[in-house]
Amino acid sequence: MKIRRALPEDAELIARTRKACWETTYRGIYPDEMIDNYDLEFHARRDRRTLLNPQVRFFLVFDGADCVGYYSYGRCTFGTYKDFTVCLNSVYLLPPYRGQGIGAAVIREVQEYCKTLGVSRFFCACQPDNHPAMAFYAAMGGKLDALSDGHLNPAENTAYFEFTAGETQ
Repeated sequence: MKIRRALPEDAELIARTRKACWETTYRGIYPDEMIDNYDLEFHARRDRRTLLNPQVRFFLVFDGADCVGYYSYGRCTFGTYKDFTVCLNSVYLLPPYRGQGIGAAVIREVQEYCKTLGVSRFFCACQPDNHPAMAFYAAMGGKLDALSDGHLNPAENTAYFEFTAGETQ
């Protein structure tokens, strides 16, 4: 496994990897047409803008030459939550790479990042019907603080987890 910082020229690779991750993560949760009509160009443009934001740290996970996931943290890329300044914006891994400690290492990395900023906590958002992710964040010490569900479009449902910059459980 190799992890490296993402560059603006990686935007299309990130968008393709997201599409593969969404297929395995959200099929059966999100409407099929949302996944079937995934707009690669739109996501690549959005990712390129995110990669140019110096307040967001974005990393790619590789197995050999294959990108098998990505994660990002720093300033929130999807809105605001309370008075938090640090957000774990995303952690996506293809199924064979889940449960191997990569996600736990990401949580520790974000905790260390918070400590360097003098920030004592961070948050992440999760789709509440994504039960494996919900269990992962809870196991990593995240405290479920808010839940917004029951929307007609399940993609709008969100669970918010709060973490401290201390040790994971």
